[in-house]
Amino acid sequence: MSSSNVFMTALVAATAVGAAAGLLLAPKPGKVTRRFVAMRAHKVRNRTEGYVGSLREKMRNS
Repeated sequence: MSSSNVFMTALVAATAVGAAAGLLLAPKPGKVTRRFVAMRAHKVRNRTEGYVGSLREKMRNS
């Protein structure tokens, strides 16, 4: 595994652990937190789909 793959894996893992800790220690009620998480997940999904789409397009044109 190359060093950039190791770094990206560690970065994703650290982000997930940080997000989980933030949710568990959040002072907001569960309903508000779930709504916030759902909205953020929707935004991240849309953004990721855009990145994947542009990456696929670049790979097709190469």
